[in-house]
Order: sequence, then structure tokens, then C-alpha cells
Amino acid sequence: MPKDVDKALSVCLHPKKGKPNLRKISANIERAKQHIDKAHSNLRAMEVMFDNDLFGWTIICGYYAMYHALLASLFRIGIRATAHYCAIVAFKKFYVERGKVKPEYISYIKKAKQLEQKYAESLEKAQENRVIEQYGVEILSNDDAEEIIDDAKDFVLKIEEVLVE
Repeated sequence: MPKDVDKALSVCLHPKKGKPNLRKISANIERAKQHIDKAHSNLRAMEVMFDNDLFGWTIICGYYAMYHALLASLFRIGIRATAHYCAIVAFKKFYVERGKVKPEYISYIKKAKQLEQKYAESLEKAQENRVIEQYGVEILSNDDAEEIIDDAKDFVLKIEEVLVE
């Protein structure tokens, strides 16, 4: 995918092959509310995972809390996203570039996605019958999890504020 937001947005809206990963729809406040509810559910799950020292799952839940809040923001303005990358690109275009949220909120979700990807890759390797100990449980730390917890809570709260405006 292109680095430039406008080019990436164009690819998401008009791919050379397959269906678009972003579609313009009527603004859907009810669907936005459902995604915010799902974000809060993921925040609760994130806390439970953290309290049980399940840091990988803490990060995954934190990422999905942010992702569902991001989807809520898009439904609010009439955009339906079917791919994570395209949802993030649309969020950058319609919220960050327009000054509705600070650029740091993109870094929150990107950081969570990178840690979640790292965790998912380790699971794939284990699934391929490699030695589980090689990938260990130390891949993701308590510090990583705590940072995502703070980021996820802040991100969801900010999106709720933007949706009320």
C-alpha cells in the first residue's frame, strides 16, 4: 500500500482487483454506537487479560478496542471499512488530517497492531510445530501491555468525544 494517505485512500476505494475495502454509505449512528459498545467490551476483556498476566491477549484486546472505536468514527461519517489498513487510512484522512484528533492517536493503534502482529506471528510459528519455548512467553512484556492499556483507554475516550461533537 502507498505511504501517501490520498493514494492509499484511492487504492482502498478503487482497488485494481476485487471489491473496495472502503465504501461510502449513509452515516449510521446506531452502527457507530454498536462499535463503541464493542470497544468497551474489549477494554473490559483487556483488563481481565492483564490481571491474569496474559499480556499477549491484553495487547490484542487493546488493539481491538481501538479498532472498534475507529470503525465507530467511520460509520459516524458514512464510511464502511472491511480491511484494517484501509480503516486506519480513512481515519487518518477524515479525522487526523482535519484536526479532529491528534496524530498521536494513529501511533497508538499502529503500536498495538505491531505488537499484536508480533504475537500472532509467534502463534503461527507454534502452529507450524516449531518448539514453543523458542518463542517463549516473554515476547510481550508487562510494560508493553500497560502501555497499550493506557493507549486503548485514551483512544476510545477520544473517539467518544469526537462522536459527540
